[in-house]
Amino acid sequence: MRSTISAAAVLLAGAALVATPAFGQQNYGAQGAPQQPAADQPAAAAQQASKPAAEPKVSREAVKSIQALQTAVNANDAANVPAAVAAANAVAKSPDDKYMIGALEYKFAAAAKNDSMRAEAIEQMLASGFNGVPAADLYADLGSTYTRLKQDSRASAAYQRALQLDPNNVAAIADVAEAKVAAGQTAEGIALLEKGIAMQSTGGSKAPETWYKRALAIAYKAKLPQAIPLSREWIQAYPTSDAWTNALAIYQNLGSPDEATTLDVLRLKRALKVLSPSDYFNYGDIAVRKGYAGEAKAVLDEGFAANLVKKSDPSFSQLYALASQKSQGDLQGLPAAPVASANSRQTLAIGDAYYGYGQYAKAADFDRAALAKSDADANLVNLHLGMALARQGDKAGAAAALSKVSGANSEVAKFWLLYANAGA
Repeated sequence: MRSTISAAAVLLAGAALVATPAFGQQNYGAQGAPQQPAADQPAAAAQQASKPAAEPKVSREAVKSIQALQTAVNANDAANVPAAVAAANAVAKSPDDKYMIGALEYKFAAAAKNDSMRAEAIEQMLASGFNGVPAADLYADLGSTYTRLKQDSRASAAYQRALQLDPNNVAAIADVAEAKVAAGQTAEGIALLEKGIAMQSTGGSKAPETWYKRALAIAYKAKLPQAIPLSREWIQAYPTSDAWTNALAIYQNLGSPDEATTLDVLRLKRALKVLSPSDYFNYGDIAVRKGYAGEAKAVLDEGFAANLVKKSDPSFSQLYALASQKSQGDLQGLPAAPVASANSRQTLAIGDAYYGYGQYAKAADFDRAALAKSDADANLVNLHLGMALARQGDKAGAAAALSKVSGANSEVAKFWLLYANAGA
């Protein structure tokens, strides 16, 4: 004859077992915020635990020992739980018995933050073969437990098994990715994180921001080429100042843009209002040397007004004096309309000068004229045309121009395209 412990008792026994593994939760919480491991939150785990698919039926031979174990666990009787576990296992006759003992041991281990006991309990539940908590979730939890125990090979094996059982288990994907990164398999880890991001970014949903940040941090540290497109994916999903600032910094560090492209990046930062104090000097310095003194003066004035840089700083005061001197009469000296005899480079330079003075419609007129010249660098001119149209608020026109940019200017054009598509 077999005795049945009530469903309530089963849930109580397995209450600390969570469907989402602690390691995944810690780095990739559903709301994008780090979560504490399940071992630290037995009460929260009880609310998240899924009801087992079946109710274990405890054998007559084991029922008293399991009830004694349950009493010790509920009383948090640390002195007697290990002996009670051993006694219950000694008389266990069925997979249900073994599962119930493991679930009770798990509950105690989670509350006690005893990861060695927790791993032992999960292993027993898995070995029992009883269909309680889904095996993929058990393996994912086992992997996170072994990770905390610094048993990397066991953790990796558990994570891999979780993913084999449920290839779409997002938490398991995160865990396997982390295990691969820890093992030096960075590219494979990034690929898994990108898979997890894609899985969660369907039907109008999006992956938690922590997924983007973690994938980007790994790719950037390893100097992988995925870092720059990943940074744009982060912006597209979470277009915050933080995302823009970090993404553009990553592009500048990894993309090694030349001085002209750096100026276009700084122009985008200015449009986004994310210029740093060092950016103001760099922007002003490049602009003055490239012949856009009026733009340099305007940018420095903005930095002074925002109190982000000090005019009293000798380096800034000297640069500002130079920009002020060189910009005198500059705007008034610009031609009102494109000149047929000018080549594309000269025409584009005038368009850029108008851009620097904030006259974006005028800049776009000269850019279009430059594009029509036989010697035009179409990629560069379309970039600058798209920039001017984006600042003018012409979203469709900017997108059309920027989408045509290829070659060396394509990366910065893609950042400007994100800005334009966001509504500029």
